[in-house]
Amino acid sequence: MRNSWKRALVGVVAVGVVVAAGAAYAHGAGGGRFMKHMVQSRIEDAEDLIEATPQQRQVIDGVKNEVLAKLEKHAAANQATHGQLLSLLTADTLDARKLQAIADDKAAEISAMAKELIPEVQKIHDVLTPAQRQKLAAHAQKMQARHHQMMDGEQ
Repeated sequence: MRNSWKRALVGVVAVGVVVAAGAAYAHGAGGGRFMKHMVQSRIEDAEDLIEATPQQRQVIDGVKNEVLAKLEKHAAANQATHGQLLSLLTADTLDARKLQAIADDKAAEISAMAKELIPEVQKIHDVLTPAQRQKLAAHAQKMQARHHQMMDGEQ
């Protein structure tokens, strides 16, 4: 029973991660149409895998749109931070206190974003059946194993 619960949680998190990470990547990488198309394609593949109903797809797509909007708000701050980091790292003397302050600010930002995104993941969890979450969990584990195999092969 405990493993079943863990697999279900992994499945829900997998959908949330596909939506959130894919959306973050699409916006963080310049927000190009290609990246947005890739994100949409991955989400549609996940919806097809679990045989999502039209109502479930509507909820998942709504979450995707909300996540994209929330991440868009943070994009400008990330660009400013990138510039600050470049300045600090290319200076003749590294100001460790400023670097630590940036790290602390980024940690606080990630925590704040989690508070915004977790309710979105909750919406996906609540709309899926236990069987769908199990299917997603199995798929996420398979993809993770494939990723590890690929990474091990490169070393």
